[in-house]
Amino acid sequence: MCRYRSAAVLMLACGVALVACAPAPQAPPAEATPATPATPPPPRAAPATTAATVEPAPVLARSECPYPEFDAFLKHFGNEITLQEKATADPLLDSYIDAEAEPEPRKVESRLALADVEWPVMPDPAALAGQGREMQVSTLAAGQRQVQIRTPDSSDQQTYTFAQSPCWMLVKREDESI
Repeated sequence: MCRYRSAAVLMLACGVALVACAPAPQAPPAEATPATPATPPPPRAAPATTAATVEPAPVLARSECPYPEFDAFLKHFGNEITLQEKATADPLLDSYIDAEAEPEPRKVESRLALADVEWPVMPDPAALAGQGREMQVSTLAAGQRQVQIRTPDSSDQQTYTFAQSPCWMLVKREDESI
């Protein structure tokens, strides 16, 4: 057994080296077009890396956002469902109070897929006064904004949290009504 120990160690080292090696990523096949022998193939670019082949969604600069200032954004967000659909996080952090939970009411939190959100996700701020409701906007840490909509002298209260990255987006909705 001692006679084969160095060979076993060598084979083990080679095996580890081979496992650590990965084949170079292959470029995706080009569209199938008939190639004629007389036409030379187009020059090939350097092999693409995996990071280059996966293209993330385009990131907008703050100046490219339709409403970079929060006050203008909020006015349009509450009024335009199409803007709500584009400017709501997927998933949306959602919570509500389960008043029938035992032994006492409890907060229920979930991540709500965009497809499951009921629109409008937030009422129109311009219509709140006519409904006897109030709105208060506050700034949180890291530049987030919180919009609290409530009916005075009742438990009817909803809080909406927005983050800017780079455009404003609804990231959390809390219904604190009992």
